[in-house]
Amino acid sequence: MWYIGIARIVATVPLLMRWSLYVWATPLAFIALWFGISLAIRSSSSLIDRLTLSWKTSPYLPLGESQRIALRTTTISNALKGLTTSVLVIVGIIWTLSLFNIPTGSILAGGAVIGLAVSFGSQSLVKDLVNGCLILIEDQFAVGDVVQIGEKSGLVENLNLRVTQLRNSEGQLITIPNSNITDVSNLTRLWSRVDFSVVVAYENDLKQVLSVLQQVCEQLYSEAEWRDRLPERPTVLGIDDLSHTGMLVRVWPKTTPMQQWIVGREFRLRVHQAFEANSIQIGKPQTVNYNTGLENVTPHN
Repeated sequence: MWYIGIARIVATVPLLMRWSLYVWATPLAFIALWFGISLAIRSSSSLIDRLTLSWKTSPYLPLGESQRIALRTTTISNALKGLTTSVLVIVGIIWTLSLFNIPTGSILAGGAVIGLAVSFGSQSLVKDLVNGCLILIEDQFAVGDVVQIGEKSGLVENLNLRVTQLRNSEGQLITIPNSNITDVSNLTRLWSRVDFSVVVAYENDLKQVLSVLQQVCEQLYSEAEWRDRLPERPTVLGIDDLSHTGMLVRVWPKTTPMQQWIVGREFRLRVHQAFEANSIQIGKPQTVNYNTGLENVTPHN
């Protein structure tokens, strides 16, 4: 109402008539400009969602790769949406300044100088952005992965171009700048593994021990509840070490991503039950007692 009233006054007062077109056209152009910017942001977000959805649901990809892409699409789509929104808002601001006859050339030049000065003063921020781009391009990890970065480990809850946030087993949210990420161990990329090892005593029959472990693997793999978590039959590797405590036997059950902990707990429980049923003893440290007798020696004169 205020806008319509001011426009009517400008249109009827002879001294202000020369501003009539500017008063009517400029606000309408401003509204139309930002309506178009908002529409472009929504359209770009919808297009990114469609592209990532088609990439996620491609029928030509294997199951493991499809699960991996499902994790990547969330991270990449959020990063692309943020980048697209930033670019469109900057373009809208520049057009708005031009709309109000404010020279944008000097502002852009001054902004470039200020940006150069800021870049020298905040080199770590630039490193964060560059390393964040490399993480996304190289697919080092994505939202939903379980990773170990240095001494920190946990579930990736948030990943953007500047920081990575992990949720550890204690529920703590750990924020790591991307520039500090040098070594990454991804525990859930495409597939995972249970590194199961047990030390058995020398008194056991080794063939019986390996046979019992193989039976546990076959039984676990044959059940429908666990078959979905085991892409292939667990492998009994055999003896990996001999020590004073006994023989170290190792088994490698391969699992789907994020399932290695559940499968590992169930596998250890079944191995314990099978060892008890077959009287297989776990290795124990060997101790040797040396008894020294002291003899009384009478020296001769």
